[in-house]
Amino acid sequence: MKKFIIIFTVLISMLCFSSCGTQHEKVTPAVVNTTELETSNSSTSGVSVTFEGSEKTEDSLKTKPENAVSRTSKSVNIEGDCAVQDGRIYYANHFDDGTLYSMNIDGSDNRKLNDDLTPWFYVSGDRIYYENGKGGNIYVMNADGSGNKKLNEDNSVNINIFGNRIYYLNWDDNSALYSMNTDGSDRKKLSSDELLYMNVVDNRIYYFCEKEGLKGIYSANTDGSDKIKLTDDIPYRITVADGWIYYNNEKDSNKLYAIRTDGSDRHKLIDDYALSINVAGDQIYYIKGDEWKFYRVNKDGSNRKLLSEDSADWICVFNNRIYYTMSGAKIYSMDTDGGDIRVIKDLSDGAYKEVTYEITSRLSEDMPEFRFVATGKTRNTLTLEEWGMGYVMGLEVYDEKDRPLLKEDYSYSDLDEVIGNYVYNNMMDTMGLHVTDVNFDGYKDVIILNSFSGAHSNTLYDCWLWNQKTSSFVKSESFSDICNPALNPEKKCIYSSGGSGASHQVWEIYQYIDGKFVVTNNLSYVENNEGYHFTEQNLVNGKMKTLRDDLIKAGNFNDALSAAGYIGDKVWQLDNPRWYMFGGHHADQWLE
Repeated sequence: MKKFIIIFTVLISMLCFSSCGTQHEKVTPAVVNTTELETSNSSTSGVSVTFEGSEKTEDSLKTKPENAVSRTSKSVNIEGDCAVQDGRIYYANHFDDGTLYSMNIDGSDNRKLNDDLTPWFYVSGDRIYYENGKGGNIYVMNADGSGNKKLNEDNSVNINIFGNRIYYLNWDDNSALYSMNTDGSDRKKLSSDELLYMNVVDNRIYYFCEKEGLKGIYSANTDGSDKIKLTDDIPYRITVADGWIYYNNEKDSNKLYAIRTDGSDRHKLIDDYALSINVAGDQIYYIKGDEWKFYRVNKDGSNRKLLSEDSADWICVFNNRIYYTMSGAKIYSMDTDGGDIRVIKDLSDGAYKEVTYEITSRLSEDMPEFRFVATGKTRNTLTLEEWGMGYVMGLEVYDEKDRPLLKEDYSYSDLDEVIGNYVYNNMMDTMGLHVTDVNFDGYKDVIILNSFSGAHSNTLYDCWLWNQKTSSFVKSESFSDICNPALNPEKKCIYSSGGSGASHQVWEIYQYIDGKFVVTNNLSYVENNEGYHFTEQNLVNGKMKTLRDDLIKAGNFNDALSAAGYIGDKVWQLDNPRWYMFGGHHADQWLE
C-alpha cells in the first residue's frame, strides 16, 4: 500500500507547491528586465513606462505623467519569477510567504516591498504591477513598496504593461483578454478568445488561443483589432524579442521553436524544452526543463552551451551576469560564460525556527526512565499555519545516565538547502514522537514521524523496537510501511487505513510475526463509473488468499459499504473508532 501512497503524496506536493500543474495554468507574467535601457522601439516582451516624480505616496501614483518616457530593454525575461532594473533584483521571497522583495545586485539593501503573496509581477519604470495571490486582483505600488493600491476586481493573470495601459487575462471570464489604464480606469474587454500566454510588444499583442477549433499563436492590435493567426502550433509559454517569437512547441515534444512576429520563417531552434527564457543581445539563456540545468544558445540555434550543473529554479540576465536560485534559499550570480559563481544572498539565514520536543518514559515498570528528544525546524513565518512547511530533523534517546542509546539524523541536502523529513506544521509540536509498545512484547518502543502529507490522510512513521536481550533499539523497517497505524493491544494487532484520493481506500490489519509486521487482512475499494470494486484478502498459511472480488453498485460510499456487508462486521470492525480515515493529532490516542 505504501507504493501508491507515496505516488499520491508526490502528486499532491506537485500540485500544492508548483505554480503550474493545473489544466489551465496561471501563466507566469511577462516581466521586463530593463537592462541597457534605451528609448528605441526594439522589440521586447513589453514596454516599460518610467514616471518622473519626487514623493512616492499613493497620491503620486498617476496614470501617465506628461513627462513619461517609454523605454525598452535589450534583455527580456518573461518568466515573472524575478526582474532586474536599475541595478536592483525584484523577486518573490518564498521564505516570507511569497511576498515581493528587492535588493541591489550585490545582495545588499534587501527590502520587503509588500505583505501580499505575489505569484506574478511586472516591473515598469518606477512602478510595480502585480497579482495579489488572494483573489488575483491587480495592484500597483512604487518601486520602493510605497503607495500600494488595488486597481481591479478581476482574477487577473499574465499582466503586461504597454504605454499607459495594463493588459491581462481575466480568469473570471474564461481567460478573456482585458485592458485598463494604469490607474485602473477605462476597463475594456478586447477579445473573447481563451488566452493562455501573452506578450504585448510594439503596439501588438502576441498570444496563444486555446479555444477549441481556434488553437494557435495569434497577434492583434492593442485594441483587439486586426487579429492574425501566425501558426497552428501549441506553445508552452511564449517570449517575444527583436521581431521573433520563441516558444516550446507541444506538437513537437516541447522543442524550442522560433517564428517571426509576422508569422514567417517558422523553424525549430533546438531540441531542448526551454524554461525561464531570457533573451539578451544575440543569445538566449534558459533552463532545460527535463533536468533544470541552464544553458546558453545563439538566437539562430547554434553554439548551445551548458553553463552550470546547478538545478536552477529561475534565472535572470543583467549586465553580463546571470542571477538565479536553486531552491529559493539562496540567490546566486555568475558571468554569462558560467564562471565566477557567487552567493549574493542567503534567504534561509534566520528563516527557520528550531523545534524540540522531549518526553521521559519507562520502557517497562522495572526499568529506569529514558529521555526521548525529537528535533525539527519550521519556517518562521509559517509556524502557526496548519499547511506550513516543517521538517523532522532527528531523534535522540538517552538512558538514565544520559548516555546515548539511539541517534537518528534525518537531515540531507536538497539542492542548496539542508532539510529533513517533510511534514505539515500541524504535527510539528510533537513530531509524532510516541513511546509505546508497538509489537506487544511488554516493552515500549519509540516511533516518530517519517512523513505526514496528502491532505492529512497518510501518516507514516519510523519505529525502533526495544530488544531486551541486547538492551538496544533496533529499527523495524516493516513498520514504516504501515499507513495511519492504530494500535490494538487487546487483539495484539495494528489497524491501518489510507488512500490515494476519494476513489481509492485501503484498510489493513497487521500482526507482528517472526520479527516483522505482516498484513493479515486487506480490504480495499476502487470507485469507477460502474460502482465500487471491493477486494478482500486474508493471510492463510503465509500467503494472501482472495476472499472477495466483486462490484457493488451504490449511490455513495456508505451505501456501498452497507451493501457489501462490512458495517459492524466483527472481523473488520469498521464501526470501531480505531478505523480512522485520516492521520494527524486526532489519531494520537490510538498510538498509546
